[in-house]
Amino acid sequence: MPPSSRALDVFAARRLAGTLSPSDLEIDTFLFGYGKETQAEDAVSLTMPVVADQYDSMGAVHPIFEMNLPEGALLERLRLTFAKTVPDLDSLGLLAIVGQSQIGRLRYAPPGTVPAPVPAQNLNELLTFRGAEDLFQDLLERYAIYSGVSGMQPKVLLRAAEVPLTRVTERGATHIVKSFDPREYPELAANEYFCTQAARAAGIAAPDVRLSRNRRILVVERFDRTPQGMYLGCEDFCVLNALRAHGRYEGSYELIAKRIGQFISAEEQSQAVEQLFATVALCCAIENGDAHLKNFAVLYENAQSAVRLAPAYNLVSTTIYHARDVMALTLGGTKAFPERNRLLAFGRQACGLSSARVTTVLQHIEHGVHAAQVQIRKFMKEHRDFSKAGKHLLAAMERGLNRSIRKPN
Repeated sequence: MPPSSRALDVFAARRLAGTLSPSDLEIDTFLFGYGKETQAEDAVSLTMPVVADQYDSMGAVHPIFEMNLPEGALLERLRLTFAKTVPDLDSLGLLAIVGQSQIGRLRYAPPGTVPAPVPAQNLNELLTFRGAEDLFQDLLERYAIYSGVSGMQPKVLLRAAEVPLTRVTERGATHIVKSFDPREYPELAANEYFCTQAARAAGIAAPDVRLSRNRRILVVERFDRTPQGMYLGCEDFCVLNALRAHGRYEGSYELIAKRIGQFISAEEQSQAVEQLFATVALCCAIENGDAHLKNFAVLYENAQSAVRLAPAYNLVSTTIYHARDVMALTLGGTKAFPERNRLLAFGRQACGLSSARVTTVLQHIEHGVHAAQVQIRKFMKEHRDFSKAGKHLLAAMERGLNRSIRKPN
């Protein structure tokens, strides 16, 4: 078959936006072209407005189409599953498999077809599971082909049977379910659960997360989906910086603040820069060295509507696994976790916050992390086998608070 036979239709919020295909003339070049009737609001990315010419991309698909390509355990599962039928599983091949269910509002399907619905799963069964077998491996087998989501941590997208269907629901995924390798990252699900609780207690927008009874699974409600079942446009800051996924650790938190000024709607900017400052401060407090460009994103209903900063997500303490870990991006020219003064300078200079507001935000961060510490101590008393991990998590939070958040004595 000629390469062009591998073309995929690209849908934006259930409307056909254009076609993605490999070039017939240049190896490793992909082309995307909008349909003649495509409206400006159906642009696939804020960085790719509707134009008559095709967008070309060398070496990999365009950043917006690469954004949700599976990585890690999910990618390995797909490679094993399709090793015989798709021996060369490139970016377009992956999109053909998982494109029917993605983070954000884009969907992909072979020409003339439409994305398939996602099977339902009872969340309560996952959260209360007590069996000895590996439940997540079963989820991986069943939901890998519906999981257009990036990240090295094992995860799948699924549709919760408990979520009622509405008139506009696509029968698409409603939740992200995450697991972990206990040999490499013990108690990672609980780690993310408590760090997310710290964010919520500090007043930072963050998704609803639930920890399974056996602590092997974290269920995260998708924040790119409205209560009516409509999916929002979602673009991470790798896409907004025109970077491939491997560039996630390039740049600075100051650059994110700059991109907020370029992409976030004027009426949303003051809230966005304060949320950015609060999220970076929280990451310093919990010693999160993985707050990279793909862990910040924007949301919008369509390419012509208001754009806002997405809730904070993928919040974990990384130093409990890598004691010498540093920040994912630079802050004030260095990736070392900052002292309070460097954090204050970031809030005032890059985010444009007043000194009083910066101080207030740091007070909220201290309150939120303290609230999470109280929860962790209570959890340790109720679950003795969590004591070791809990102590490490408490210690990381205490170091982060003393270094970056609290006023020196």
